[in-house]
Parts: sequence; structure tokens; C-alpha cells
Amino acid sequence: MSLKIHSNIQKKLDLFRKNNNIPNIIFHGPSGSGKRTIVSNFIKAIYNDNKELLRSYVLFANCAHGKGIKFVREELKFFSKSNITSSNITFKTVILSNADSLTIDAQSALRRCIELFSHNTRFFIIVEDKYKLLRPILSRFSEIYVSLPKIKNKKINLHRKILDNQFGKCNDTKKAVMWIKKYIPKKQNYKKIFEFSLKMYEHGFCGLDFMAYIESCKNIDDITKYHMLMLFNKVKRDFRNEKLYILFMLNNYFLRSNDNITNVVNM
Repeated sequence: MSLKIHSNIQKKLDLFRKNNNIPNIIFHGPSGSGKRTIVSNFIKAIYNDNKELLRSYVLFANCAHGKGIKFVREELKFFSKSNITSSNITFKTVILSNADSLTIDAQSALRRCIELFSHNTRFFIIVEDKYKLLRPILSRFSEIYVSLPKIKNKKINLHRKILDNQFGKCNDTKKAVMWIKKYIPKKQNYKKIFEFSLKMYEHGFCGLDFMAYIESCKNIDDITKYHMLMLFNKVKRDFRNEKLYILFMLNNYFLRSNDNITNVVNM
């Protein structure tokens, strides 16, 4: 991690590693706080950044991408049961991102898997809200809360910071909102919405800029704004492609009814 942040967490993880006493760990905290980067750096340190060891002894799964009880019972269990052939390695590692997306049945299967294989496998779970996990899982893990880092005494969302570094115009939210107000299509159809999403992306704007635009809209009542912003914030972690995220937001903004938005938020 190039930024000097979360030094207290880094020290704690270093101590685990130096004492050769690494537990199962839940990393929880808001989106954009740096949880995945912390875990990635920790894993590299554990396996000495050896690409072959990382490929053989680390399993990463994003549970938001349709991972269910079949994945836990088959892929995860098969990986955990496999033998360690390197004399320098004492355990394998399973990293589960967005594990709070797992169904109750899948979480129950995961708990049993942790009980069976903790002797040779460490489990690292990455979530925003740890309380969406079953209590029996929480009781088997150490917990590390990863807050939004402070840079120059200001809390920073790292997702936004990366976008700002890539697209200079994202630094000025007011300019972004003014641009969107000027160019957003007055007549809405799928073709125009798709073209506008590309135009936004190509001009260096991002989903957070469109959320700022919604907040500034005077023709949308506060309740509708709340539901829309809640929806966009809820689903953003499922999008790795900013272009698709913008298109999703525009489709919902133009084409969804208020009832549909409310139903998705309450799911």
C-alpha cells in the first residue's frame, strides 16, 4: 500500500506473522476503506510474494458473484482437503470477499468447513457489515475493523481517490454535476441512456458524480432521492466496471418506478 495508512493494523498483522500465530480473521468496515489491499499485502507477506506458492495455496472467491452452498461444499472443501507439499508452508489460505452475500445454508456449510480444516487452512473474510454473518462464524474469528483512512485529517474513500487519480475531472464534483445537468438527455430511451453512459465515462466522470447530481436535483423528492442513493450505494460493490455501474444508475434513474427502487433497497 503506497499510502501510509492503517499502520496500527499493519503492526498487528506483522505481529501475527512473526509469532507464527495467524488466526482466522474477519476484516470489516466501509467500502473504500482498504480492506482488500490490506489482505492482499498480508497474504504476499505470508507467502513471501512467491507467485507459485500464492497460486497453489491461496483460494480467493468473491461471494457476491453467485457463490453458494455448492461452492462451499465442493470447491472450498476440495481446496481445504488438498495436501500441502511444500515444507516451508504450514497452512493454505481461503479469502472470501463479500461473504455476507452467502445464503444462510452456505454460511452454515462454511462454518462446518472452518471447524474441519482450521488445522491446515486459514480463513480470511472481507465484509462491510459483519452482523450479516452467522454468530457461530463470528465466534471462530478474530476481528479487525478497517475504517476509512485519514489523509491530512480528512477521511478518504480509497475507491474515490483512485478514480480521482485516474480521471482529473472527478476531483471537482461541482463541475461534474454542472456537466451532467448540461448534457443529460431530455428524451429517454435505451439508446440515448447507453450513449450518455459512455459519454460520462469517456469524459472521466464516475458513479459518485452521478450520485452528487441526484443529490442536487430539485425535481426529485427527498424520499425518492434517499431510496435511489441507498440502492446505488448498496450495489456498487458488485460492479468492477465503472462504465457498467454508471449505466446501471442511469437505467434506474430514468426507467425504474419508485416502487421498484424501494423494493430493491429493502431486499
